[in-house]
Amino acid sequence: MDDMNNTFYREVIEKKPEKNSRKFIALVLAAGLGIGTIFGFGIDNFLPNPRNDANEVYAATVDNTKIVYSGTVSPVVPIAEKVSPSIVAISLKTRTRDFFGRIYEGQGTGSGIIIDKQGHIVTNNHVVENADDIIVVFNDGREAKATLVGRDPQTDLAVIKVEPTSLTVAELGDSSTLKVGELAVAIGSPMGTEYAGSVTAGIISGLNRTVSIGDDSIKLIQTDAAINPGNSGGALVNSEGKVIGINTVKFAETRVEGMGFAIPINEAKPIIQELINNKKVLRPFLGIQGITISKEDAEEYKLPQGVGVRAVVPGSGAEAAGIRRGDIITKIDNKKVLTIEDLIAEIRKHKVGDIVKVEVYNQSNEYKTLNVRLTASND
Repeated sequence: MDDMNNTFYREVIEKKPEKNSRKFIALVLAAGLGIGTIFGFGIDNFLPNPRNDANEVYAATVDNTKIVYSGTVSPVVPIAEKVSPSIVAISLKTRTRDFFGRIYEGQGTGSGIIIDKQGHIVTNNHVVENADDIIVVFNDGREAKATLVGRDPQTDLAVIKVEPTSLTVAELGDSSTLKVGELAVAIGSPMGTEYAGSVTAGIISGLNRTVSIGDDSIKLIQTDAAINPGNSGGALVNSEGKVIGINTVKFAETRVEGMGFAIPINEAKPIIQELINNKKVLRPFLGIQGITISKEDAEEYKLPQGVGVRAVVPGSGAEAAGIRRGDIITKIDNKKVLTIEDLIAEIRKHKVGDIVKVEVYNQSNEYKTLNVRLTASND
């Protein structure tokens, strides 16, 4: 048995193929080669060529249609091609008078975004607030004189207007859907009109960042896309080439790099519309000047925490409702307010003309709830 097994083992290992077996292997190889050639031909004809896709990317942006990406093209290229015609450089002249009455002329630059066919352009308030002459430089080199429609220092937004001729309107996106880490592209005119249409790219670094601008603080989008002087008022756009923010400020410190900020477009839209319609923003106003009653002061003087009324504005809703100097506001619409910031935040949730329930602790040591109609502020 052992011999038979050994013979069988050797025979299987050492046996050479017969002539018929060689023919069979050759046929198999030939058939495989033929099938591979046919399959390859089919793939080349029926699947898209990556280089052709790259050409289609460029063609798609011309018509302002959806951007299609290809591995052979930087994703920033079609974004820039789509958005750049909607971004303008702004050249400004300012005149200031010194203590002795002498007049000095200055110059400034900024950026703007074309938002409609009527010639309205949105930019930052700090770009145009002291301007006497405003010149807009379009992406194709054309220039036009612009007029100020309205501005809002609180949100650092302003709208200017040019005569509507062959304008490319930017597509506005939805800033509420942004996620940290997604692509962000900034387009504007850093350091003067000679650098108009500059494009920088990065990511969304943070959302809802509270940044102080002047006496107010607003929530902004943070990005590491380079934003330099002159970029203010330009566009921050997403991977679809839609404007999701209006560039406004950056941290300019030697120990800080890549911290720029933009106003979320969803926050800007209603402000822009109000500026176009009313030339100013009509904000709801309670009608008081107040001060925070801290926890320590409340305990010391045996008073409730809240907002102490230092003065009531004549003709305001607060005066009409019976709020008096010395009252302490403790609630707005049944929600506790412990600081003046709390009170402002609650009022900002409403519109001019809304009626709010205001709980006050008056000088008779009584709590009363008053209905106050909000009027428009004069700011």
